[in-house]
Amino acid sequence: MNSPTRPTFNLLHQPWIPVRPADGGPVREVGLRELLLRASEFGRIDDPSPLVTVALLRLSLALLHRALRGPKNAEQAAEWFQGDFPAEKLEEYFREWEDSFDLFHPEKPFWQLRGLTLELEGGKYRSHWTRLGTEVGSANTLPLFNVAGRPGGERVDSLTPAEAARRLVEGQTFLLGGLIQRFTTAAKAAPVATFALTAAQGQNLHKTLCLSLVGYAGQDDDQAVWEREPLTVEAVRLYHDDGRADVPRGRADRYTWPSRSVLLVPEEDENSAVRVTSIGFAAGIPLDGPPEGAGSNIDPMVTLRPPSNPKKPELFPLKLRREQLLWRDLSALLPDPQNDLRVAGKPGQEDFQRISGHPPGTLTHAREVLDYAGMGEQHLGVTVTGLLSKEGKAFAYRQESYALPSVFVSDAETFVTYVNRALDDAKGIGEALQKATARLATEVISRGGESALLKNPQEAKKTVDRLVQTLPGLGAFWAALETPFRVFLAELDAPQDARNRWQAAVSREARRAWEINLQGAGGDGQVLGFAYRPRRSDGKYQPSPQAILDRALKVINPAQEANT
Repeated sequence: MNSPTRPTFNLLHQPWIPVRPADGGPVREVGLRELLLRASEFGRIDDPSPLVTVALLRLSLALLHRALRGPKNAEQAAEWFQGDFPAEKLEEYFREWEDSFDLFHPEKPFWQLRGLTLELEGGKYRSHWTRLGTEVGSANTLPLFNVAGRPGGERVDSLTPAEAARRLVEGQTFLLGGLIQRFTTAAKAAPVATFALTAAQGQNLHKTLCLSLVGYAGQDDDQAVWEREPLTVEAVRLYHDDGRADVPRGRADRYTWPSRSVLLVPEEDENSAVRVTSIGFAAGIPLDGPPEGAGSNIDPMVTLRPPSNPKKPELFPLKLRREQLLWRDLSALLPDPQNDLRVAGKPGQEDFQRISGHPPGTLTHAREVLDYAGMGEQHLGVTVTGLLSKEGKAFAYRQESYALPSVFVSDAETFVTYVNRALDDAKGIGEALQKATARLATEVISRGGESALLKNPQEAKKTVDRLVQTLPGLGAFWAALETPFRVFLAELDAPQDARNRWQAAVSREARRAWEINLQGAGGDGQVLGFAYRPRRSDGKYQPSPQAILDRALKVINPAQEANT
């Protein structure tokens, strides 16, 4: 790894990417060359951090796109899926760009900014390596998430070159925006820093790469970061001084965008081994346009959804949310228009139009690849990874995995229809449960009358809202439905049977959740009386809380509810 004159660490050849062998052996590290040429021998990239894992996947896809100048379409990707990548093309590309993958190259260090030395401007740009790791010490990380950043917390003082390379790739992909005061006052976030990133999963790493290697035609001007002319301190500073921004030339450029100016500084320890403790760190190249891209340059891993506000019809990227798992938003990932938005007017009027969501290209592509490969009866694994943040601070990351049944490939229309119906079932019952709980809380607070509410309506409403928030039934309802929904997906090859079982599960969990709320509100005879008592207010009939839930359950499952 070390030469007599300077340290080197070539990412094509040196082991640094953790992989799980397909035969179930222990995780080991490989270089990029071995990763791609022997991808069928590995089950998956397997770093402890899902952020590092997906960042390494994006780097691998960018390298394949540039080396193979493809695939032209899903049909060519299917040929690779059933065979191998063209090894000669890969080897030729590796030879051409070998020097550009040296982590410590003096002129063009990989994905870094030459000249950003620790002595530059009196050490102004010096930082600790933890600035690169979202969960290990970045200034944009909450202490609850960042154990090492807590008072008295322990952190690793230095990294091996392999560890430093992984943190570099993670940081360039996921660092959040914020105050930096190096080239600029505030740096922008990496393009996909907080988006939910979707990747298709195959039976081994080779198939996973093919399934996520979305058609690459018409991107002749594209450049990966290692193909760019090496950036200099002067060039990056000009971007910020002049208020300019750059536009990604294509997908590989987007996958390897220089979000930060970084320079890893190698040092020798007492055993003459190369370590990285300090780094040069500053703002990177400002990105022009929406971070997820537009037109044919939309990031294939990103899902775009229509907004709820018809006055702002721009699509927005899907993000993972703290309060709910992704399965409740699964329709956003589906290959047909979802969540259409009425922009203006009413159906039948000339000014009525709809804006459709944009599903992740990786998922649509994977379905087409399996279809071309004649594997329409195969289940498809999907992972969705994202960094969760609030007010510029990261507080968690999450990776969710789903197995989509063969009907997703063989009959997408049926799959979409039944998934949407299932989610509508759960949403409708969830809303009824929430409404019934609010009515119950109102009855409990007013003790069955209106006088307490009429004396101070605003204070009464706050008291009712507080009681509703303390009742755990709705949260329990959604939590209990995750496993039945996964079962529903697995059984969708027989869609009507799967839906019947799903509706039974929704009804069962709704009644359990309602019982939890009744007990939480007191559980005595008086509370039960409130639950079953209708009310006439201002001359209008209001159904009892129990009736609100019962009516909703009869809509989704009339046969079962008739026997309840």
